[in-house]
Amino acid sequence: MAGAKGEKEDVLKAFEEDSDAFFDSLLNDAGLDSKPSPKAAAAAEGKASTATSFQPPVRSQSEASPSSAVTAKPVSPSTASSKAAAATPPASAPKVPQAGASAVSESGSVEAQSTVATNASSSASLNLEEPLPSEGAAMFRMDSDGDDDDNVVESDTQDATQDIKPPEAPPAPADFTQEDLALREVLSKFYVQHAPEKLSNVNSIVVKYRGINVRTLWVQLCLKYNVPVVEGVDLLGQTLYRRSAFEFNDMERAKELDKRMADTQSSQGSGVLDCAGLFQRAVDQGAKDGDDGLLRLLTFRGAPDALPLRAQVWKVLLGYLPMKRHDEWNAIQAEKRALYAGYRSDLLSINEAHEVQINKVGASTSAVLEAEDLLQEVKNDVDRTRRDFEYFRRPPTQAALLALLFVYARLNPGVRYVQGMNEVAAVILYVMSSDPECAEADAFWCFSELMAEIKDGFMQALDNSGEGVYGMVESVTALLNSYDPELARHLQKTELSLFVFILRWCTLLFAQDVTLPDALRLWDSFIADPSRFQFTVHVCVAVLLLKREDLLQSEKSFVLAEVVQSAPRSTDLDELLTKAFAICAFERRGGALPTFPPRRSQVVDDLSEWVEGAAQTAAAAASEAAAVASEVGAEVTKNFQEKIAPVVLERAGQASAVAAEKAQEVQAWLQETAPARQEAYEQAQNHLSSLWASVRSTSQQVASEVSSSEAVGSAAARLSSAAESASGLFARASLVFAGNETAAQPTPPVHGQS
Repeated sequence: MAGAKGEKEDVLKAFEEDSDAFFDSLLNDAGLDSKPSPKAAAAAEGKASTATSFQPPVRSQSEASPSSAVTAKPVSPSTASSKAAAATPPASAPKVPQAGASAVSESGSVEAQSTVATNASSSASLNLEEPLPSEGAAMFRMDSDGDDDDNVVESDTQDATQDIKPPEAPPAPADFTQEDLALREVLSKFYVQHAPEKLSNVNSIVVKYRGINVRTLWVQLCLKYNVPVVEGVDLLGQTLYRRSAFEFNDMERAKELDKRMADTQSSQGSGVLDCAGLFQRAVDQGAKDGDDGLLRLLTFRGAPDALPLRAQVWKVLLGYLPMKRHDEWNAIQAEKRALYAGYRSDLLSINEAHEVQINKVGASTSAVLEAEDLLQEVKNDVDRTRRDFEYFRRPPTQAALLALLFVYARLNPGVRYVQGMNEVAAVILYVMSSDPECAEADAFWCFSELMAEIKDGFMQALDNSGEGVYGMVESVTALLNSYDPELARHLQKTELSLFVFILRWCTLLFAQDVTLPDALRLWDSFIADPSRFQFTVHVCVAVLLLKREDLLQSEKSFVLAEVVQSAPRSTDLDELLTKAFAICAFERRGGALPTFPPRRSQVVDDLSEWVEGAAQTAAAAASEAAAVASEVGAEVTKNFQEKIAPVVLERAGQASAVAAEKAQEVQAWLQETAPARQEAYEQAQNHLSSLWASVRSTSQQVASEVSSSEAVGSAAARLSSAAESASGLFARASLVFAGNETAAQPTPPVHGQS
C-alpha cells in the first residue's frame, strides 16, 4: 500500500514538473518575457539530458475521430521539442503500449528530439502550416496563483469587443422644442428595444411626425412591432403634443386650429397654454370671427383657475353666451337673469333666513302637495351635497341650489328631478359664485344648457335604448375590449357589472366621484369637447386602464367592485388625463388608415369564449362522470356482495352437499352390487357426469346473470373454475376408486351379465 501511494505521488510530481517545463517553453517561443519559476527551471535542467522524444501515433482512417479534421497551429522546432519533452511519461509511470504507435527514440539528444518532432509533424494528419500568432488567449503558468496580471496577455478579440459600443442616437438639433425632445427620448428607448438600427434616423422621424401626426407614428410602430395596445396608449400619452388639436375629428379643422394657436402664441410671446392672457386673446379673436374653436382648444387642456375667467369660458362653451353674439352678451345676461327671477318668484318664496317654501298663491291643494313633495325630495339631496366643502354648508348656497333645481324640475316635467342632478348643479353654482348676486341665475341657465345635452342619462324612458345609459355602457365596454381585451375578459369572467359605475360617472360627469378641484379640471375638457361629452367615455376607459393591475389580481366580485368604485378618487388626475388624451387622439384620427386599435372580430371572440366554456364544461362533465362511475361501481359491488354473492354461495354449497351425498350413495351402492360392478360403475359414472354438468350449468347461469360489471364477471369466472376443479377432483376420485376395485377383482364382468 505504501509503495503504491509513493508511486502515485511520483507520477503526479513528474507530471507537474513536465507541465511547468512545457508551458515555460511555450511562453518563451511566443516571444513573451516570462521568467519560469525556480521549480520549473530546475526540472528543465534535470530533464535536458534525459528527455525522450515522442512521436504521436498515426491513426488509421477507420480509427480517426470526427475531431481529427480540425487543423492545429504549427509550432517551432524548439517548441515541438519542449512539447515532446513534456509529453514523455516519467520513468516511474507504467508504459501503456498503443496499437499503431511509432517507435520512441531514446537517444536523449535535443537535436534528435527536434528531428523526430519535425518528422512527426510532417507525417501527422493535422495541418500545422499556419504560423503561431505572437499574441493569443490569456496564458497562465502552472505555478501561478492566478493573481499575477503581468502574465495575462489580452487578445485582439477582447480589444475589438471593448471597441464595440451600443448604437446611439445622434445629438438633438438645437431647434427642438420640449415636446420634440420628449418624443425623441421615448422614441430612442423604443428603438433600442425593438430596432436599434433605426436610432440613427430618430431626429428625422421626430421632424416628420411631430405635432398631430405623432399618433400616426405610434399607430404604425405598434402594428409593425406587435406592441400591445395598452403600451401604445402609454407611449402616445408620453409624447402627445398638447398644443395640437388632436381632439378634432376633422383633420382640416385641426390643422387650421394648430395654425391659429401658433399665431396666437407668437403674438402673446408666452408658451404657457393656460395663462389668462392667452384665453382672453382667444375670446377676443373668437368675438371677431364668431368661432369658438380656439377657445375650445385651450379650455380642453384646462381653463385658468381664476373663477371669473372660468365662469365666462363655461358660459360661452355651454351656449349661455353665444360667441357669435359677443356684442350682445350684457343684454343677454340681463334678460335671462330677470327671466329666472320671475320663474322663482312664481314658484317659490325665500325669507331672510334662507328658508325656501312653496308659493301657494293661486295654486290648488293637489298642486301644492305635489310641489311640496318635490321640494322636500330636492332638499334631502341638497342637504347631502358636498358636505366636505364649506361653501356648500352655507344657508345661502343651499337655498340657491334648492331653488334652481326646483325651478328646473317644474319647467321641465319630461325630465323632472332625478337624484344626482344636485351634484351637477353644485359644480356649476360654485364656478358662477365669482359673481354672488347673479350666481344662482347664471348657474340655472348654464345648468339648463348642460342638461339639454346630458339629460338622456337621467331619463328612464331612454334607459333601455342605445341613447341613454345603456348606450354609454356599450361605448365604454366596446373601447375596453379594443384597448385591453385581457382586462375586459377578466371583468366578464368575474361577472362584474360596470353598469352602475358608468351610470354615475357619465350622467354626473364624475362630479360625485372626484374632489371638487379635480371635477372643475375634468369639466373643462368635458364642456370644451367638440364631440359633446364623448370624452367622458374616454375618461371612463382611462380610469379602468389605470387600475388594471389591481383588477387583474382578484377574481372576487366584491373586491373588484371596491377597486372600481374608489378608482376615480384614488387616481392621479394628471395620469388620468394623459391616458384619456391618448385614447381620444387614437379614436379621433378622422377615419385614417390603418385602423387602431385593430378591431377584434366578434365571431372570433365569441368562438374563443365558446371554446373556453366548452373546455370547462367538458372538464366538469368528465369529473361528474368519474364521480358517477365510481358511485355506480360501488353500488354494483355492494349489490353483488349483498344480493348475488350469497345466492351463488348458497347454490354452490347446496350443490357440494348434494354431490357429497350422492358420492356416498354411489360408494355404498358399488359395494353392495359387487356382482354387477361393471354395470353399476358405468351407471354411477354417468350419474356423476350428469350431476356435475348440472352444477356447471347452474354456476354459469348465475355468472351470466351478474356479468354486467367487471368484478362480478371475474367472480363468476372464478366460481366456474372452482366448479370445474371440483368436477375434476371427483373424476380423479372416481378413477382411483375404480382402480382400487379393479385391483381387487381383476376380471370385471361383461356388460349385460349378472
